[in-house]
Amino acid sequence: MTDTFSAEAASLRDNEAFQAALDGVRDAALERMASLKPREDVDAIIECQATVKVVDEIRADLERFVRSGRKRKPAGLA
Repeated sequence: MTDTFSAEAASLRDNEAFQAALDGVRDAALERMASLKPREDVDAIIECQATVKVVDEIRADLERFVRSGRKRKPAGLA
């Protein structure tokens, strides 16, 4: 990946408004899931779990993109 791509990923990772938006989506899904009845609202629970997973995957991907653009240190002796 290019350094520009890595920089853009870092910009999103470090953007407080973007992270607050992700937090809001994730928190809302967790709160909704906590209020659902497990045996009656299975589809809604699955939807909430999927939302949380997507937010977590976005954050993991951003971190991976940032790391992929960093110069790697040469292996040294321990």
